[in-house]
Amino acid sequence: MDAQLLQKYLRNECTPDEARQVLLYLATPDGQRQLQHLLETDLADVAELHLDTPERQQAQRLFSRIQTRKQTASETPVRPLRSSWRWMAAAAVGLIVLATGSLFFYRQFATPQPISLHTDFGQTRRVVLPDQSVVTMNGNTTLRYFEHWKADQPREVWVEGEAFFEVVHTRNHQRFQVHLPTQMNVEVLGTRFNVYTRKTKTKVVLNEGRIQMRVANNSNNHLEMQPGEMFMADTETKAFYKKRVNAQAHSSWRTDKLIFEGATLAEIAQLLKDTYGLDVEIPDQNLREQKVTGTVPARNANTILKGLSGLFDLKVTREANHILIE
Repeated sequence: MDAQLLQKYLRNECTPDEARQVLLYLATPDGQRQLQHLLETDLADVAELHLDTPERQQAQRLFSRIQTRKQTASETPVRPLRSSWRWMAAAAVGLIVLATGSLFFYRQFATPQPISLHTDFGQTRRVVLPDQSVVTMNGNTTLRYFEHWKADQPREVWVEGEAFFEVVHTRNHQRFQVHLPTQMNVEVLGTRFNVYTRKTKTKVVLNEGRIQMRVANNSNNHLEMQPGEMFMADTETKAFYKKRVNAQAHSSWRTDKLIFEGATLAEIAQLLKDTYGLDVEIPDQNLREQKVTGTVPARNANTILKGLSGLFDLKVTREANHILIE
C-alpha cells in the first residue's frame, strides 16, 4: 500500500472508502509490517496525531508501551519474532483506533445522532419511520428519531409542535414512545393519535387503539386513554384532565380543513400563531372569548382567514403577518 495513504489515514484525512481500504490492508501480515515500519520511522512523536486531550493522553501511554516493547525485543533476540509481531500489531492497531476520527469509525462506533426534521409555518410533511409507522407533521413542528431501532428496546421519537401518528404493531409487541418537551410521554403498541404540544399546553387525542400517558417517567403517574378521549395538560396552571372529544376534528388539519367545535377566537388566534406564524390581534375582549363552531378550508393561511371571515361574520384585515380581527 502507498505509505502516503497510510499517513493520510493517521492524520484523519481519509474518505470512508479510503479508510475501509486501509483497515482491510492492516488486517494482513504485510499491512502490520508496514504499519510498524511507519511507527518506527515517520511517527516518532504522538503529538503529530490529531487528538483531543483525553485521547492524546491515552495514545501517549500506548505509544510509550510500544517503544518499551520494541527496546525489550531488541535486547532479547531469542524471543520468538511471531509473538513480538502479534503484540506490536495489536498495540499499533489500538493506537490507530485512538488516533482516527474518520467517518468510517464514526459510523461504526460513535454514538448515533438522531435524525431531526422541522416543518416551516403552514407546511405539512409525511414521514415514514424505520418500522414503517407514519408521522404527519403539522406546521412549525420538530420531529426527532434514530435511523435504526433495536428489537429489544422501545421505539422512540421526540416531538415539539403537532403531529399525527399511525403506529404499526410489531410481532414482538415492541413499545412505541413519544417524548414531549413537557416531561410527558405517550406509550403505545399500535394506534393512531394526534399530539399537540406548544408552550404550556399539551393535548393528546386518541383516534384508534390504546395509549398510556406518563408524566416525568413516573410509573405511578400515568393515565390510560381510550379512542375518542383527549388528555389535556396545562403546565402553567398545573391542570391535567381527560375528556371525550371528536377525535377526527382534532386531526382534521391533515385533510386541509379545520373543524372547530366551541373553540374561542383567542384559541384560534393562538393556533394561527403557532402553526402559521401569524400575529393575530383581537382588541375586543368579548370577541376574544366568543366561541365558534364550524369548518373552514386550511390549504394555507389566507384560505383560513377568508373562511373565518365568511363563516363567523368577522372583519379580518391582514398586513404582512399581522392580522386584525374585529
